[in-house]
Amino acid sequence: MRWLLLPLALSAAACGSGTASASKNRTFYDWAVATAGGDAAQAFEQRYPPLDLSAAAPYPEYLGYTVLLGGVHLSRPKTWMLRDGNNAPGQAFVRYISPKAYSFALYERPESPSELWRDVMKRFEDDTRASGAKIVGKRVPMSTGLGQGRAYSVERSVEAPKRPLMSRSREVLIRGEHRVILAQIVYEGDGLESLDDELLRVISTLEIL
Repeated sequence: MRWLLLPLALSAAACGSGTASASKNRTFYDWAVATAGGDAAQAFEQRYPPLDLSAAAPYPEYLGYTVLLGGVHLSRPKTWMLRDGNNAPGQAFVRYISPKAYSFALYERPESPSELWRDVMKRFEDDTRASGAKIVGKRVPMSTGLGQGRAYSVERSVEAPKRPLMSRSREVLIRGEHRVILAQIVYEGDGLESLDDELLRVISTLEIL
């Protein structure tokens, strides 16, 4: 089953823009914030070769990494760029940007996996609404390489010079044996269908340790 083409999908419109046009979109590429690279990137991700995968058209090459202070294994497209991260215990995160005009982030949630799952979901939903966002689809069951989750569709209003923009994201709350993680994909347009195949491997191999 395609994890992105779930009943909570918004519509069939696709995004799929190229590198040149994507880099002009300030929603995804805010060059005022320095992108982590080189030695700085090693503070937030360390190579994990077991999740590498060679390119096979039309799919890109994937590289395996360990992120979030050793708590997550991730297989991501080689073309992604690490935008920033944080290693604060209990608040760790990594954020990536793609040349296909979407961003992908993993956030450590301040939750215990031993708590009732309904309570964990409710706190996430309350936090999301408190931030001014609108949940338009929620609690769709799904699984990752190591972990169980619930998928949401979320809309946020983003300030822009001429008029507010609507930011759409697919957010997946995932519970592992020792931690709870939020995976967030922020994208252009009304749907993720054109990115489904590329992102399927990322989510299906994600290991929450």
